Amino acid sequence: MASSYQYSTNKLNKAQIGQAVDDMMTADKNLRWSFERRWYDNNFFDDGHHFRYMSRTQNKIVDLSQASTLWAPMRSIPKASRQIRGVSNLLTSRNFIPVIYPERVSSIQFPGIPTQDPNTGQTTMAPNPEYKQALEEAKRIAKASGHWMSEEFKKMRLVEKLAFMILLTSKHGVSFIQIWPDPVKETLNDMVLDAFDVHLNGSLNEVEDCPHIIKSKPRLISEIKADERFDQEEVLKINPDNRYASSDIKEAYSKSRYGGLGGTDSTSTVIEKEAFIKEYLDSDNEARIRLQEDGGEILKRHKRGDMVMRQVFAAGNVTLKDSYLNLPGYPIVDLRFEPGPIYQVPLIERLKHQNKSLDLVVSRVERFLHTMVAGSWSVKTGEPTEPTNSAGGQIFKYNTAPPIQNPIASIPPFVFNFMNMLESLIEEQGVTTSALGKLPKGVKANAAIETLKESEFANLSIAMERVKGTVRRIAEKMLDYADDYFVKPQTVYYLEKGEPQYFDIIGASALQKRKELKLDEGQPLDAVPIKRDYRVDIEVESGLAYTREAQRTAAKELGDYLVQLAGLNLVSPEVVKEYFRKLLEIYQFGSASEIMEAMDEYGASGQMMDQQLETMKVAMAQVMSDMVKGGILPTPEQRIEEGKVSTLEALKDAGDAGKQAVADAQAKEPSKSISFKDLPAQGKVQLAGQAGIQLSEDEIRAQEQEAQNMEKAKLAIQAKKGGNNATSQR
Repeated sequence: MASSYQYSTNKLNKAQIGQAVDDMMTADKNLRWSFERRWYDNNFFDDGHHFRYMSRTQNKIVDLSQASTLWAPMRSIPKASRQIRGVSNLLTSRNFIPVIYPERVSSIQFPGIPTQDPNTGQTTMAPNPEYKQALEEAKRIAKASGHWMSEEFKKMRLVEKLAFMILLTSKHGVSFIQIWPDPVKETLNDMVLDAFDVHLNGSLNEVEDCPHIIKSKPRLISEIKADERFDQEEVLKINPDNRYASSDIKEAYSKSRYGGLGGTDSTSTVIEKEAFIKEYLDSDNEARIRLQEDGGEILKRHKRGDMVMRQVFAAGNVTLKDSYLNLPGYPIVDLRFEPGPIYQVPLIERLKHQNKSLDLVVSRVERFLHTMVAGSWSVKTGEPTEPTNSAGGQIFKYNTAPPIQNPIASIPPFVFNFMNMLESLIEEQGVTTSALGKLPKGVKANAAIETLKESEFANLSIAMERVKGTVRRIAEKMLDYADDYFVKPQTVYYLEKGEPQYFDIIGASALQKRKELKLDEGQPLDAVPIKRDYRVDIEVESGLAYTREAQRTAAKELGDYLVQLAGLNLVSPEVVKEYFRKLLEIYQFGSASEIMEAMDEYGASGQMMDQQLETMKVAMAQVMSDMVKGGILPTPEQRIEEGKVSTLEALKDAGDAGKQAVADAQAKEPSKSISFKDLPAQGKVQLAGQAGIQLSEDEIRAQEQEAQNMEKAKLAIQAKKGGNNATSQR
């Protein structure tokens, strides 16, 4: 078969490619044979069978714990299993937020608008307002695409899938997740796979460098026959094998744990192999691609020499489907804790050897306790050794010498010291605070616990970056599929500030085809296009702290600081209000929407109060103006005239000071003063004449009459308002 390959599968037709897939799987199995044995042992160890292993010499399963009894136990302490679950909890405790970068908008596409400078009269180029609109639209589309991806993460329960992958990676060194579209329902599907289910070249550093990837999983024959993608003539040729896996070692493990599969027609299964093979476009495979329904789209994106992805479904040496995918890479994403070869040392293998030593020590200590509780006895030769048990106790029958109980010995202290040392060796490879809740003596404050948590995260920084990279590649695969397979608009729902938001999304390729066919010419489609060209990144939302109490303390301190900045007008009050909403979530107050609505209503009412104050100010100014016009208050000119009269009177008083003193001494009568406004019209004319001011007596009487009329009108208005208020109170 190697000669017919000619270093590639380009020349193999549909009838030949199925056998080629089986040959590839056989080669991959031979390369990973030693790894499969270790994965098998790690699976049993995590299941609690610490003394069960695959014997290389006997080529069978050996379980040393089968010889254990109640009085001579072989205990399995799940220390390592608890450690890998602590790592899984710690790595998935952060929120993974997808961030879509906006498309680049070049200012060259929006040239400036020529305008004339009003000062110089020269022609200048003003910024094009469409450029700013294009920037805002790009940001809106990117933000909406990020919301869509976040909701897709929730639908696929990404956190649960990541936790499962982390556990598998801890036992096998690598795990996988496959993302594929459902073209009928226009949805995205996913499946977590262990290292047994995926066949590839594990000596390479990256999955994308592998020449092929083959997934093998059991599938019901009834489902295969109902699958419309497969050739029905070829489906009739398959026969059930009722296996758990294509790997013999995983098959043995699954049978020992779950038992054998049933052989009824409705439950008959066969191992379905889905192979993804890298080929390079030439005349041989180009002819096959053109025969596909989407062959034109594939050839439009590829030229001679470019990599094209060949997908083959096979079962029992029967090729069910042979086609090419319009994908830039494999639809399978891996997760590893460390860079390097794909097949690497699993985390549990760094823990289980110390765990086995701890198992043996604990088992021996328990045996010693059982022995010392029952006691050890010295019996003379020839005397009966079996006591008779009764409700009153044990009865020893003897002939000449009774049995003598030996002194009860205690366990030496070094045994417990050795157990503590083994526990410390296990904990230094994993996480102590997060997995076991074990704190050093004297550590109680939040700051100290935060420091310990930070050190554990620092020890897992490489693993965290690897998990982050896995999530980013999953997001990229989702964009690839959504671009091509989301043909119809789909509505996305999400909550923002406690309020439901809605928008539609559609694949960018499908949207372009709709525009070419002018399907939405009468009514433009308001949908966010999802493109494979979007650059996506993953932000890890760690929060203010690791513990809940520390988060509350840090949030309160930051809130106090924001209030101070708001008092200095350095930040907007809206920033403080938005942070207050986040603060309620941190304190787990519950739904903050009602409180935020009340705050918005309060802000609106406060704004109305400000408007009312402005209205009152205008009304008071109008009243003051009316009083001036009515003569109740003097006009500015009258104020000036009053000032002049006062000045003249002061000068006259200063010049006639001597005469006035003599007159006062002679008259010896009390002086009297009267205000200018209290004088009659004739007196005002005389006093103004003394000051050199000419006033008309008729003018003064007219002003006084107008002032009296205004005063009467105001009193009537006030009386009417008082009556209305009394009626409303009743």
